[in-house]
Amino acid sequence: MKTKLSLVLTLVFITTACAAPQPTTAPTSIPKLTQATLPIATAAPPIVTLAPTLAPTQAKPTATLPPAGSVPLFQKGVKESAERYKFAVQQGAKFVTTPDGKSFYVLWYPQGSSESSRPPMIVTLHGHGSWAFDEFYLWQPYAAKRGYGIIALQWWFGEGEATNDYYQPREIYNIFEGALREQKIKAGTVLLHGFSRGSANSYGVTALDRDSKNNYFALTISNAGKAVSDFPINGEIAQGKFGAKPFTNTHWVMVCGMKDPNPDRDGCPGMDEARKWVTQYGGTVDLFIQDPNGDHGAFHRNPNNVNAALDVFDKILKSR
Repeated sequence: MKTKLSLVLTLVFITTACAAPQPTTAPTSIPKLTQATLPIATAAPPIVTLAPTLAPTQAKPTATLPPAGSVPLFQKGVKESAERYKFAVQQGAKFVTTPDGKSFYVLWYPQGSSESSRPPMIVTLHGHGSWAFDEFYLWQPYAAKRGYGIIALQWWFGEGEATNDYYQPREIYNIFEGALREQKIKAGTVLLHGFSRGSANSYGVTALDRDSKNNYFALTISNAGKAVSDFPINGEIAQGKFGAKPFTNTHWVMVCGMKDPNPDRDGCPGMDEARKWVTQYGGTVDLFIQDPNGDHGAFHRNPNNVNAALDVFDKILKSR
């Protein structure tokens, strides 16, 4: 009798244990940023008033890095350039963390582009103390009209003006190269633009593209910033470390405003010096825009300037 009772109790215990519910695992994915999280806009009214096109299709995520929204520099940029960040979101831009996890870039394609048919690209460097959102905002209406994509790199780290407060030319080029390769962009279909301090770095970045044999850049727009001699990479160019003619088969548009407050560095005398310097090392300056009424921001403040530069890019693309 004791043996039968024991067997019954054992069966009851096993049945109860098997029927117990299993614990659930809490979700671990981080919710995506939504427009509801956008900060209140505080930026000044837009300079360029061209109407944006319909929202484009977004590129598929490609990076396995933390989302850009978790990068402190990105969060700071959202606060300081709120209106232009909001514009990027509205246009369907994607924000990609740089490989080192320190910064980000804005990636955008026009409507109708796909992995199998990538458009020509504008890759752009903002000026000192600025944000990638600003460059995207200024370029997007023109890019949308002509069917170009955009990569706008946040190459300033959000504080300071020392050399190490920015990415250096080799770091910049490595990020651009990686992004262009990952996005399957064809060589010779990219426009490199740099404004102000970004322009001062455009010469070294272009030299690195040629030296790498990637030859992504069909055109470089150096906008209000000459090739200053105290930039180490410019010294390397002058010393022949990239060869006697490192800018052979490169094409350029130089831009200046005649009312720039720093004429010898960023204005027309400085950019004429840059024109001669690039030509000396084998480059071809297809267009030199000297805006008689323009100041430091003359290029994007006058749509005629932007369209003239893009016409040069179109011509080069059609010739290849």
